[in-house]
Amino acid sequence: MKMNLKNICAVALMACAVASCDLDTTPTTSLDAGNVYKDTENAERVLRGAWNYIFNSGSTYASIGIGSIQLNDDFAGSDAVRTRSYGFSGSYNLTNGYSRGEYNGVLWDLMYDPINNCNGILKHIDNVAGTAEDKARIKGQAFATRGYAYMILASHYSFAIDKDPNAVCVPIYTEPTDDKVALTGKPASSVSEVYAQALSDLEDALDLIPENYSHGNVKEDQYKIDHLVTLGLLARTHLYARNWQEAYDYAVAALAINPYLMSESEYKSGFNDYSNKEWIWGLSCTIDDNMPCYLFYFKDCITSEGYTSLNMDPYFKAKFDDDDYRKDLFNWGQTAYGDWAMLNSKFLFKDVDNMLADLVMMRTSEMYLIKAEAAAHLAGKESEAQQALQTLRDARMKAGKTAKAVTETGDALLKEIWLERRKELWGEGFALTDLIRNQQSVERKEYSGTITVNGKEVAVNGHTIISLPDKTPFAPNSKYYLFRIPEKEELQNPNLYSKYPRLSIYDL
Repeated sequence: MKMNLKNICAVALMACAVASCDLDTTPTTSLDAGNVYKDTENAERVLRGAWNYIFNSGSTYASIGIGSIQLNDDFAGSDAVRTRSYGFSGSYNLTNGYSRGEYNGVLWDLMYDPINNCNGILKHIDNVAGTAEDKARIKGQAFATRGYAYMILASHYSFAIDKDPNAVCVPIYTEPTDDKVALTGKPASSVSEVYAQALSDLEDALDLIPENYSHGNVKEDQYKIDHLVTLGLLARTHLYARNWQEAYDYAVAALAINPYLMSESEYKSGFNDYSNKEWIWGLSCTIDDNMPCYLFYFKDCITSEGYTSLNMDPYFKAKFDDDDYRKDLFNWGQTAYGDWAMLNSKFLFKDVDNMLADLVMMRTSEMYLIKAEAAAHLAGKESEAQQALQTLRDARMKAGKTAKAVTETGDALLKEIWLERRKELWGEGFALTDLIRNQQSVERKEYSGTITVNGKEVAVNGHTIISLPDKTPFAPNSKYYLFRIPEKEELQNPNLYSKYPRLSIYDL
């Protein structure tokens, strides 16, 4: 088993040797830009370094890259249950973000270090050696990467945009960090401004990345943002920003390219293989760079070597129709620590001996759900919302079965769409952001019962944390749902709250 945890910045990629640096304080502009950005090949290395950081950087084995943030977000939601296990206790308890725990600082660095890489590319790419086509594509991918990062920051460090569009969020950097900026910092922008920056970057990316450019089925290229991924990111970001028409339009455009939905056998194959035709975007790990796959030790509850951490609320399983094959993926079993819980078999190692499994970042099912939710908000498109939801539900029925007809309208239809997101995207990192953007509350209640195992009655359990850290009931817009600006940023950035005030909830 090879583990390759790298914390790489632009200069490291140029030298192909140095394995650690901090782009927050050691920017590419402090280097010889003429050598760093010599040509498109080197510029692409800087971009590759940004994504290497996003997938590989972290502080522990439980906080490796963006995959650990996705797990954190699921554990913080309503439907994932954590029993005694290694990792993610603060996520499940909802203390990681507010109390500035492990994932809080990890996410900040995971986004801002790559943002700085992208800023360096965008500043220099027009003047490097190479073809106009390559420069345009790399420039577009840098815009898309930066837009993705700001979307992640906006959806974690602030409440829903329509709760308070002027609420403080995070600083926006569009130029490479220099020594002066590193010492003084920039003021935090509002959540509206951060979403606007993300969308502007993604729109620029769509103009620059050729429509005929695709990472296709090339194993090493799955993380690269192509035309289809950009459409998907625009659909997702507009949904989060509550721009219904644009979210609808981009989801429709993405589905026009790839409308495929998995078969039952594909759905039950472990969510571990980039070649699945429903996957739009992901990371295909290799034996030489398999550190992101370590997260499957938390996600995979069937492999004997796993931590059996990611379990399901039995009350949530009951919400699945009996003819829905997704319901088969959740069954009572014994965890690595001896507890009996509802284990999941949605996520399985592809090759546990070499610790290999591919990581999914976007699927066509999400595009159907975005189309449905956006259409439900648009005048005259309610029937389209119903049909998009029906299409997805029918695809998740066992052979010969058809889902109950979608007849709900208005708020009832939206609730059905949100429930379907929970069912379809469970374990893929959407639980917390959906709660925040829809101003909803975590929903958990205790479960206790018994099952018969080898003729004996065995106690089984569900949720163990059923209130907020301060022991008050779960409620919408709780401060415990947010990631809080890291303390190091507050101490080092005297201008942080000079434009928008610090959230008052942190004074309570």
